[in-house]
Amino acid sequence: MKASIMFCFLGMFWFGCSHSSVGPNPNPASYTAKYRLAEANSVAESYGKGLQLMSVSSRNVNPDGTSDTWSFQYSDTLIPPTSYVFHCKSGVVGFDSACPTGVGAGHITQSWFNSDSALSIAEHNGGSQFRAQNPRYTIVASVGIPVVPNPRTEWYIAYQSNDNYSNFLMLRIDANSGEVYAIER
Repeated sequence: MKASIMFCFLGMFWFGCSHSSVGPNPNPASYTAKYRLAEANSVAESYGKGLQLMSVSSRNVNPDGTSDTWSFQYSDTLIPPTSYVFHCKSGVVGFDSACPTGVGAGHITQSWFNSDSALSIAEHNGGSQFRAQNPRYTIVASVGIPVVPNPRTEWYIAYQSNDNYSNFLMLRIDANSGEVYAIER
């Protein structure tokens, strides 16, 4: 039940502290989640609807916390609210899509540490072992605020085997303290 709720929550983001890094970036065109955040904020502001950041996510993250593609999800404050997704690919932030979103969706209002730190924590809490046991894998990462049970900024890191889809590791990490408070396998 918990795993299905978490996958559902991560699915929402798929649309549309200091820690050491894991190793060299296998793709020099990759960057962390915050690298293009200021640009994404600027593009979102150009839409003039008072958009607020809801999440930053990628479906193809490297073990060092970088990716060549990040999605930035914002929403307006209208009723019903609309979600706007801005996609960064090859270093350029552009509009991707807009769609209705649920009332009460959380907005990121406090600082949070970057994806390289989040992946370092995940790697030290089972991620590197998962990768060693599953040479073909995908890492999904998302930072946002769940509406329930506790509205706080969290990183969700999911490791998925590309050979056995029932083999996964999912971690929830407090994006301010670095505390790992949920690990599911």
